[in-house]
Amino acid sequence: MEELPPLKLDTEVISLEDTFNRKISQDIQSPIDVPHFRKSRMDGFAVKAQDTFEAEEDNLIALRLIETIEAGSIPQKTVSAGECSYVATGAAIPEGADAVVMVEFTDNENGTIFISKAVSPGSYVIGIGHDIKKGDVIIPKNSLVDLPTLGILSACGIHTVPVFKKPIVSLMSTGNELVTHDAQELEIGQIYDINSIVLKQAIENTGTTVNYLGIVKDDFKALTEQIEKGLKESDIVLLSGGTSKGEGDLGVQVLDTFENIEVQVHGVKIKPGKPLIFAKLHQKIIFILPGYPTSALSCFFVFIDDFLRKLSGYPLRSKNTELLEVGERIYSPIGRHHFKPIQVKHIDGTKKIFPIKTGSEAISTIFRSSGYIEIGELEEIVEKGDRRTFYTY
Repeated sequence: MEELPPLKLDTEVISLEDTFNRKISQDIQSPIDVPHFRKSRMDGFAVKAQDTFEAEEDNLIALRLIETIEAGSIPQKTVSAGECSYVATGAAIPEGADAVVMVEFTDNENGTIFISKAVSPGSYVIGIGHDIKKGDVIIPKNSLVDLPTLGILSACGIHTVPVFKKPIVSLMSTGNELVTHDAQELEIGQIYDINSIVLKQAIENTGTTVNYLGIVKDDFKALTEQIEKGLKESDIVLLSGGTSKGEGDLGVQVLDTFENIEVQVHGVKIKPGKPLIFAKLHQKIIFILPGYPTSALSCFFVFIDDFLRKLSGYPLRSKNTELLEVGERIYSPIGRHHFKPIQVKHIDGTKKIFPIKTGSEAISTIFRSSGYIEIGELEEIVEKGDRRTFYTY
Protein backbone atom coordinates (compact mmCIF):
# COMPACT_ATOMS: atom_id res chain seq x y z
CA MET A 1 0.00 0.00 0.00
CA GLU A 2 2.86 2.38 0.79
CA GLU A 3 4.42 1.68 -2.61
CA LEU A 4 1.31 2.65 -4.56
CA PRO A 5 1.62 5.82 -6.62
CA PRO A 6 -0.62 8.49 -5.10
CA LEU A 7 -4.16 8.65 -6.41
CA LYS A 8 -4.68 11.58 -8.76
CA LEU A 9 -7.18 13.92 -7.15
CA ASP A 10 -8.85 16.76 -9.05
CA THR A 11 -8.52 20.32 -7.80
CA GLU A 12 -10.97 23.10 -7.08
CA VAL A 13 -10.90 26.70 -5.87
CA ILE A 14 -12.94 27.39 -2.73
CA SER A 15 -13.51 30.32 -0.40
CA LEU A 16 -11.11 30.88 2.48
CA GLU A 17 -13.86 30.18 5.01
CA ASP A 18 -14.25 26.62 3.64
CA THR A 19 -10.58 25.64 3.53
CA PHE A 20 -10.05 24.37 7.09
CA ASN A 21 -8.57 20.84 6.99
CA ARG A 22 -8.24 20.92 3.20
CA LYS A 23 -5.05 20.09 1.26
CA ILE A 24 -3.47 22.90 -0.77
CA SER A 25 -3.03 21.96 -4.45
CA GLN A 26 -0.31 24.48 -5.41
CA ASP A 27 2.21 26.81 -3.80
CA ILE A 28 0.51 29.99 -2.62
CA GLN A 29 2.37 33.31 -2.84
CA SER A 30 1.53 36.44 -0.93
CA PRO A 31 0.14 39.20 -3.16
CA ILE A 32 1.18 41.89 -0.65
CA ASP A 33 3.84 42.82 1.88
CA VAL A 34 2.78 42.15 5.46
CA PRO A 35 2.73 44.68 6.91
CA HIS A 36 2.46 46.95 3.88
CA PHE A 37 3.28 50.06 5.97
CA ARG A 38 5.68 50.84 8.80
CA LYS A 39 3.98 50.46 12.17
CA SER A 40 4.71 50.77 15.86
CA ARG A 41 5.42 47.76 18.04
CA MET A 42 3.93 49.49 21.09
CA ASP A 43 2.42 52.67 22.47
CA GLY A 44 4.92 55.51 22.31
CA PHE A 45 6.15 58.51 20.37
CA ALA A 46 7.44 58.41 16.80
CA VAL A 47 10.64 60.45 16.66
CA LYS A 48 13.79 61.10 14.69
CA ALA A 49 16.21 58.87 16.59
CA GLN A 50 18.94 61.50 16.29
CA ASP A 51 16.89 63.89 18.44
CA THR A 52 17.07 61.44 21.40
CA PHE A 53 20.75 60.53 21.38
CA GLU A 54 21.61 62.55 24.51
CA ALA A 55 18.43 61.72 26.44
CA GLU A 56 18.95 60.36 29.97
CA GLU A 57 16.99 60.42 33.23
CA ASP A 58 18.91 63.49 34.35
CA ASN A 59 19.00 65.02 30.87
CA LEU A 60 15.49 65.12 29.45
CA ILE A 61 15.01 65.97 25.77
CA ALA A 62 11.95 68.07 24.94
CA LEU A 63 10.05 67.46 21.68
CA ARG A 64 6.89 69.12 20.40
CA LEU A 65 3.87 66.81 19.96
CA ILE A 66 2.34 67.47 16.53
CA GLU A 67 -0.17 64.61 16.07
CA THR A 68 -1.89 61.64 17.70
CA ILE A 69 -2.12 58.52 15.51
CA GLU A 70 -4.38 55.64 16.54
CA ALA A 71 -4.33 52.16 14.99
CA GLY A 72 -6.07 52.35 11.61
CA SER A 73 -5.51 56.09 11.19
CA ILE A 74 -3.48 57.61 8.38
CA PRO A 75 -0.71 60.00 9.57
CA GLN A 76 -1.36 63.54 8.37
CA LYS A 77 1.91 65.25 9.31
CA THR A 78 5.61 64.68 8.69
CA VAL A 79 7.88 64.59 11.73
CA SER A 80 10.70 67.14 11.54
CA ALA A 81 13.64 67.76 13.88
CA GLY A 82 12.43 68.61 17.39
CA GLU A 83 8.98 67.08 16.80
CA CYS A 84 7.20 63.83 17.57
CA SER A 85 3.84 62.11 17.06
CA TYR A 86 2.03 59.82 19.46
CA VAL A 87 1.51 56.33 17.97
CA ALA A 88 -0.63 53.55 19.42
CA THR A 89 0.45 49.92 19.16
CA GLY A 90 0.06 48.86 15.51
CA ALA A 91 -0.42 52.43 14.29
CA ALA A 92 1.33 53.71 11.16
CA ILE A 93 4.66 55.49 11.59
CA PRO A 94 4.54 59.00 10.08
CA GLU A 95 6.96 60.19 7.42
CA GLY A 96 10.16 61.65 8.87
CA ALA A 97 10.18 59.40 11.95
CA ASP A 98 12.56 56.46 12.16
CA ALA A 99 12.09 55.20 15.74
CA VAL A 100 9.59 54.96 18.58
CA VAL A 101 10.22 55.88 22.22
CA MET A 102 8.13 53.80 24.61
CA VAL A 103 5.57 55.85 26.49
CA GLU A 104 7.10 54.61 29.78
CA PHE A 105 10.19 56.77 29.11
CA THR A 106 8.29 59.99 28.47
CA ASP A 107 6.31 62.72 30.24
CA ASN A 108 3.71 64.88 28.58
CA GLU A 109 3.43 68.45 29.83
CA ASN A 110 0.89 70.46 27.85
CA GLY A 111 1.95 69.09 24.47
CA THR A 112 5.66 69.02 25.16
CA ILE A 113 7.06 65.50 25.42
CA PHE A 114 10.09 65.01 27.68
CA ILE A 115 12.14 61.95 26.77
CA SER A 116 14.43 60.22 29.29
CA LYS A 117 15.88 57.41 27.17
CA ALA A 118 17.74 57.45 23.84
CA VAL A 119 16.68 55.20 20.96
CA SER A 120 18.48 54.09 17.81
CA PRO A 121 17.01 54.16 14.27
CA GLY A 122 14.49 51.37 13.81
CA SER A 123 13.71 50.97 17.52
CA TYR A 124 10.18 49.54 18.01
CA VAL A 125 9.36 50.03 14.33
CA ILE A 126 7.99 47.10 12.32
CA GLY A 127 9.19 47.56 8.74
CA ILE A 128 7.34 46.92 5.48
CA GLY A 129 7.39 43.19 4.70
CA HIS A 130 8.85 42.36 8.11
CA ASP A 131 6.45 39.43 8.51
CA ILE A 132 5.86 38.42 4.87
CA LYS A 133 7.28 39.83 1.68
CA LYS A 134 5.24 40.16 -1.49
CA GLY A 135 5.84 37.13 -3.69
CA ASP A 136 6.95 34.89 -0.83
CA VAL A 137 5.61 31.32 -0.92
CA ILE A 138 3.58 31.36 2.26
CA ILE A 139 1.89 27.95 1.97
CA PRO A 140 3.59 25.15 0.03
CA LYS A 141 1.68 22.64 -2.06
CA ASN A 142 0.24 19.66 -0.15
CA SER A 143 -0.04 21.57 3.12
CA LEU A 144 -3.10 20.98 5.27
CA VAL A 145 -4.94 24.15 6.20
CA ASP A 146 -5.01 24.49 9.98
CA LEU A 147 -5.91 27.46 12.16
CA PRO A 148 -2.51 29.22 11.83
CA THR A 149 -2.68 28.70 8.05
CA LEU A 150 -6.09 30.35 7.97
CA GLY A 151 -4.55 33.27 9.83
CA ILE A 152 -1.67 33.80 7.42
CA LEU A 153 -3.94 33.52 4.38
CA SER A 154 -6.24 36.10 5.93
CA ALA A 155 -3.32 38.42 6.68
CA CYS A 156 -2.30 38.32 3.01
CA GLY A 157 -5.79 39.17 1.80
CA ILE A 158 -6.28 35.82 0.10
CA HIS A 159 -9.97 34.96 -0.07
CA THR A 160 -10.03 32.02 -2.50
CA VAL A 161 -7.71 29.03 -2.24
CA PRO A 162 -6.82 26.18 -4.65
CA VAL A 163 -7.22 22.80 -2.97
CA PHE A 164 -7.39 19.14 -3.89
CA LYS A 165 -10.88 17.75 -3.95
CA LYS A 166 -11.56 15.43 -1.06
CA PRO A 167 -11.01 11.75 -1.83
CA ILE A 168 -14.32 9.95 -2.21
CA VAL A 169 -14.94 6.52 -0.73
CA SER A 170 -17.98 4.55 -1.84
CA LEU A 171 -19.14 2.55 1.17
CA MET A 172 -21.51 -0.43 1.27
CA SER A 173 -22.32 -3.37 3.51
CA THR A 174 -23.07 -6.82 2.13
CA GLY A 175 -25.15 -9.66 3.49
CA ASN A 176 -28.66 -11.07 3.31
CA GLU A 177 -28.91 -10.84 7.09
CA LEU A 178 -28.47 -7.06 7.24
CA VAL A 179 -31.33 -4.59 7.64
CA THR A 180 -31.39 -0.83 8.10
CA HIS A 181 -32.41 0.86 11.30
CA ASP A 182 -35.76 1.68 9.73
CA ALA A 183 -36.82 -1.88 10.54
CA GLN A 184 -39.01 -1.82 13.64
CA GLU A 185 -38.57 -5.51 14.40
CA LEU A 186 -35.92 -8.06 13.52
CA GLU A 187 -36.89 -11.37 11.98
CA ILE A 188 -35.02 -14.50 13.01
CA GLY A 189 -31.60 -14.40 11.33
CA GLN A 190 -31.61 -10.63 10.74
CA ILE A 191 -29.27 -8.11 12.34
CA TYR A 192 -28.97 -4.34 12.13
CA ASP A 193 -26.26 -2.99 9.85
CA ILE A 194 -23.51 -1.83 12.23
CA ASN A 195 -20.58 -1.47 9.86
CA SER A 196 -22.06 1.27 7.66
CA ILE A 197 -22.71 3.52 10.65
CA VAL A 198 -19.32 2.96 12.26
CA LEU A 199 -17.20 2.96 9.10
CA LYS A 200 -18.91 6.04 7.66
CA GLN A 201 -17.81 8.09 10.65
CA ALA A 202 -14.36 6.49 10.70
CA ILE A 203 -13.86 7.40 7.03
CA GLU A 204 -15.08 10.97 7.51
CA ASN A 205 -12.62 11.34 10.41
CA THR A 206 -9.80 11.01 7.86
CA GLY A 207 -10.95 14.03 5.83
CA THR A 208 -12.54 11.84 3.18
CA THR A 209 -16.03 12.13 1.67
CA VAL A 210 -18.33 9.11 1.94
CA ASN A 211 -20.57 8.08 -0.94
CA TYR A 212 -22.89 5.65 0.86
CA LEU A 213 -24.36 2.99 -1.42
CA GLY A 214 -26.40 1.12 1.18
CA ILE A 215 -26.82 -2.58 1.92
CA VAL A 216 -26.19 -5.04 -0.90
CA LYS A 217 -27.66 -8.53 -0.71
CA ASP A 218 -25.57 -11.62 -1.44
CA ASP A 219 -26.45 -11.53 -5.11
CA PHE A 220 -23.75 -11.69 -7.76
CA LYS A 221 -25.44 -9.29 -10.19
CA ALA A 222 -26.42 -6.75 -7.49
CA LEU A 223 -22.95 -6.73 -5.93
CA THR A 224 -21.29 -6.37 -9.34
CA GLU A 225 -23.51 -3.41 -10.22
CA GLN A 226 -22.86 -1.64 -6.91
CA ILE A 227 -19.09 -2.09 -7.13
CA GLU A 228 -19.19 -0.76 -10.71
CA LYS A 229 -21.23 2.21 -9.48
CA GLY A 230 -18.74 2.84 -6.69
CA LEU A 231 -15.77 2.71 -9.08
CA LYS A 232 -17.50 5.20 -11.36
CA GLU A 233 -18.44 7.65 -8.63
CA SER A 234 -15.42 7.52 -6.32
CA ASP A 235 -11.69 7.00 -5.89
CA ILE A 236 -11.98 4.08 -3.48
CA VAL A 237 -14.60 1.39 -2.93
CA LEU A 238 -14.90 -0.07 0.54
CA LEU A 239 -17.30 -2.81 1.51
CA SER A 240 -17.63 -5.08 4.50
CA GLY A 241 -18.57 -8.74 4.29
CA GLY A 242 -17.93 -11.12 1.43
CA THR A 243 -14.22 -11.55 2.12
CA SER A 244 -13.76 -15.16 3.20
CA LYS A 245 -13.52 -18.15 0.90
CA GLY A 246 -16.90 -19.66 1.69
CA GLU A 247 -19.38 -20.34 -1.08
CA GLY A 248 -21.68 -17.51 0.02
CA ASP A 249 -19.02 -14.80 -0.09
CA LEU A 250 -19.08 -13.19 -3.48
CA GLY A 251 -16.44 -10.45 -3.11
CA VAL A 252 -13.56 -12.20 -4.86
CA GLN A 253 -15.88 -13.84 -7.40
CA VAL A 254 -17.12 -10.40 -8.44
CA LEU A 255 -13.63 -8.89 -8.52
CA ASP A 256 -12.41 -11.70 -10.78
CA THR A 257 -14.88 -10.59 -13.45
CA PHE A 258 -13.24 -7.16 -13.80
CA GLU A 259 -10.70 -6.89 -16.59
CA ASN A 260 -7.24 -5.74 -15.38
CA ILE A 261 -8.16 -6.22 -11.71
CA GLU A 262 -5.12 -6.75 -9.48
CA VAL A 263 -5.96 -8.46 -6.21
CA GLN A 264 -2.97 -7.53 -4.11
CA VAL A 265 -4.05 -9.20 -0.88
CA HIS A 266 -6.62 -11.84 0.01
CA GLY A 267 -6.14 -12.72 3.65
CA VAL A 268 -3.70 -11.32 6.18
CA LYS A 269 -2.17 -13.37 8.98
CA ILE A 270 -3.71 -11.30 11.75
CA LYS A 271 -6.46 -11.64 14.35
CA PRO A 272 -9.07 -10.22 14.20
CA GLY A 273 -9.52 -9.54 10.52
CA LYS A 274 -7.80 -12.34 8.58
CA PRO A 275 -10.08 -12.22 5.47
CA LEU A 276 -9.09 -8.77 4.24
CA ILE A 277 -9.04 -8.02 0.49
CA PHE A 278 -7.09 -5.20 -1.12
CA ALA A 279 -7.27 -4.74 -4.91
CA LYS A 280 -6.34 -2.22 -7.62
CA LEU A 281 -8.22 -1.43 -10.79
CA HIS A 282 -6.35 1.14 -12.88
CA GLN A 283 -6.31 4.25 -10.65
CA LYS A 284 -9.02 2.97 -8.32
CA ILE A 285 -8.67 1.06 -5.03
CA ILE A 286 -11.00 -1.58 -3.60
CA PHE A 287 -11.04 -2.73 0.01
CA ILE A 288 -13.24 -5.56 1.24
CA LEU A 289 -13.33 -5.87 5.02
CA PRO A 290 -14.55 -8.76 7.15
CA GLY A 291 -18.21 -8.73 8.09
CA TYR A 292 -17.82 -8.95 11.85
CA PRO A 293 -17.90 -5.34 13.14
CA THR A 294 -14.93 -5.78 15.48
CA SER A 295 -12.86 -7.33 12.68
CA ALA A 296 -13.95 -4.67 10.18
CA LEU A 297 -13.09 -1.78 12.49
CA SER A 298 -9.82 -3.37 13.55
CA CYS A 299 -8.74 -3.79 9.91
CA PHE A 300 -9.78 -0.22 9.19
CA PHE A 301 -7.61 1.13 12.02
CA VAL A 302 -4.60 -1.01 11.14
CA PHE A 303 -4.57 -0.73 7.33
CA ILE A 304 -6.92 1.92 5.95
CA ASP A 305 -7.07 4.83 8.40
CA ASP A 306 -3.59 6.19 7.70
CA PHE A 307 -3.89 5.32 3.99
CA LEU A 308 -6.87 7.69 3.69
CA ARG A 309 -5.24 10.33 5.90
CA LYS A 310 -2.24 10.49 3.57
CA LEU A 311 -4.58 11.07 0.63
CA SER A 312 -6.48 13.90 2.31
CA GLY A 313 -3.39 15.41 3.95
CA TYR A 314 -4.61 14.77 7.48
CA PRO A 315 -2.01 14.03 10.16
CA LEU A 316 -1.56 10.32 10.64
CA ARG A 317 -3.54 8.81 13.47
CA SER A 318 -1.43 9.22 16.58
CA LYS A 319 -1.09 6.03 18.54
CA ASN A 320 -1.06 7.25 22.10
CA THR A 321 0.98 4.52 23.73
CA GLU A 322 1.80 3.49 27.24
CA LEU A 323 3.90 0.64 28.61
CA LEU A 324 1.58 -1.13 31.06
CA GLU A 325 1.70 -4.26 33.19
CA VAL A 326 -0.42 -7.26 32.22
CA GLY A 327 -2.85 -7.98 35.05
CA GLU A 328 -4.05 -11.41 33.87
CA ARG A 329 -2.66 -14.10 31.59
CA ILE A 330 -3.68 -13.54 27.94
CA TYR A 331 -3.92 -16.34 25.35
CA SER A 332 -3.35 -15.84 21.63
CA PRO A 333 -3.59 -18.21 18.63
CA ILE A 334 -0.28 -19.36 17.21
CA GLY A 335 0.37 -18.34 13.60
CA ARG A 336 -1.48 -14.99 13.43
CA HIS A 337 -0.31 -11.56 14.48
CA HIS A 338 -2.90 -10.58 17.06
CA PHE A 339 -4.31 -7.09 17.62
CA LYS A 340 -5.86 -8.00 20.95
CA PRO A 341 -8.57 -5.70 22.38
CA ILE A 342 -7.96 -5.15 26.08
CA GLN A 343 -9.29 -3.24 29.04
CA VAL A 344 -7.20 -0.99 31.23
CA LYS A 345 -8.17 -1.16 34.90
CA HIS A 346 -6.80 0.68 37.91
CA ILE A 347 -5.60 -1.87 40.46
CA ASP A 348 -4.25 -0.43 43.72
CA GLY A 349 -3.54 2.84 41.96
CA THR A 350 -1.70 1.21 39.03
CA LYS A 351 -3.02 0.86 35.47
CA LYS A 352 -2.98 -2.75 34.28
CA ILE A 353 -3.99 -4.64 31.12
CA PHE A 354 -6.78 -7.24 31.14
CA PRO A 355 -8.15 -9.32 28.24
CA ILE A 356 -11.66 -8.99 26.81
CA LYS A 357 -13.48 -12.33 26.96
CA THR A 358 -15.58 -11.86 23.81
CA GLY A 359 -14.18 -12.10 20.28
CA SER A 360 -14.54 -10.36 16.94
CA GLU A 361 -18.08 -11.67 16.53
CA ALA A 362 -19.29 -9.23 19.20
CA ILE A 363 -19.50 -5.47 18.61
CA SER A 364 -19.31 -5.09 22.39
CA THR A 365 -15.68 -6.25 22.19
CA ILE A 366 -14.60 -2.90 20.80
CA PHE A 367 -17.10 -1.00 22.92
CA ARG A 368 -15.78 -2.51 26.16
CA SER A 369 -12.13 -2.25 25.23
CA SER A 370 -9.80 0.61 26.13
CA GLY A 371 -7.55 -0.09 23.15
CA TYR A 372 -5.35 -2.97 22.08
CA ILE A 373 -1.96 -4.61 22.40
CA GLU A 374 -0.04 -6.45 19.68
CA ILE A 375 0.89 -10.10 20.18
CA GLY A 376 3.36 -11.73 17.81
CA GLU A 377 2.29 -14.66 15.65
CA LEU A 378 4.56 -17.09 17.54
CA GLU A 379 3.39 -15.99 20.98
CA GLU A 380 0.77 -18.21 22.57
CA ILE A 381 0.73 -16.72 26.06
CA VAL A 382 1.34 -13.27 27.49
CA GLU A 383 2.05 -13.81 31.16
CA LYS A 384 0.67 -11.84 34.06
CA GLY A 385 3.29 -9.30 35.13
CA ASP A 386 4.69 -8.82 31.61
CA ARG A 387 4.79 -5.27 30.31
CA ARG A 388 3.24 -4.47 26.95
CA THR A 389 2.71 -1.37 24.80
CA PHE A 390 -0.94 -0.30 24.92
CA TYR A 391 -2.47 1.53 21.93
CA THR A 392 -5.63 3.62 22.08
CA TYR A 393 -8.03 3.54 19.09
